Amino acid sequence: MSTVTPGRRSPLGALSIVLGVSVTINLGLPTCTAVRAEESIATPAPYAPYAFLIGEWDVGPAGGKTAAVARLRWRPTRTYIWYSGALLVESRGLPSWEGLLVWNGVRKNLDMLLVLEPASGNLVQEQGTVHVEPDGTVVREITAFYSEGNALPPKWDKAAGPEGASATFRHTFKPDGPDRILASVMRKTETGWAPNFPGSDHLVMTRRSSH
Repeated sequence: MSTVTPGRRSPLGALSIVLGVSVTINLGLPTCTAVRAEESIATPAPYAPYAFLIGEWDVGPAGGKTAAVARLRWRPTRTYIWYSGALLVESRGLPSWEGLLVWNGVRKNLDMLLVLEPASGNLVQEQGTVHVEPDGTVVREITAFYSEGNALPPKWDKAAGPEGASATFRHTFKPDGPDRILASVMRKTETGWAPNFPGSDHLVMTRRSSH
C-alpha cells in the first residue's frame, strides 16, 4: 500500500493516483526519433524559401566572437517553425527569445509572435511578419512592445511608462552557402535605419555541428 505525503500535489500527480497508472507529459522537446521522423516529411511549398534557416546557428559580428545562439526548428508535420535563441553571457546561454513563425495563406508570408527574455518576467513581445525578397533574402519586419517599467532601446537607460512603448526593427537573413547566413538587425530611428547594437548591420550566422 502506498502512502501519500500531505501537501500541494500537481494535477498530473493527482490524476495518476486516481487512475492507478503512471502519467507522463510531453513538453514539446524533440526526441531523436521525432527529429528523424520530421526529417522524412516533405517541406510544404510555402515554407520552402525559409527552409535554409532551419538549424542551430552561432551568431556574431563579422570577424568577431559568437554573441548568441539561434535555433529554428520544424514543428509537427512542418506546419510552423519554432524560433528561439540565447545570448551568450560569460559563455552561458541566457534565454532571450522564443516563439512561432506561421504561414498566413491570405497574405502569403509568415506571421511572427515572440516572447523576449522569457525568464525575466519582463512581459515584452515581438510581433510582425516574415517575407522573402526576390534575391532570396528573408526579412523579419518587427514591432517590439514593452510593458510598463521595461528598459527601452537604444541605450536602455529609460523605462516604458504606464501606457507601455514600442519600437520597430528589421532583421534580414541572406544565405551564403548551406552552412552560413549573412544577417543584420536594424532599428528604426527618426533619421532612418541604424544598427541595433555595434556590428549588428554585418552579422554572420554559422551552422553548428550536429555532432
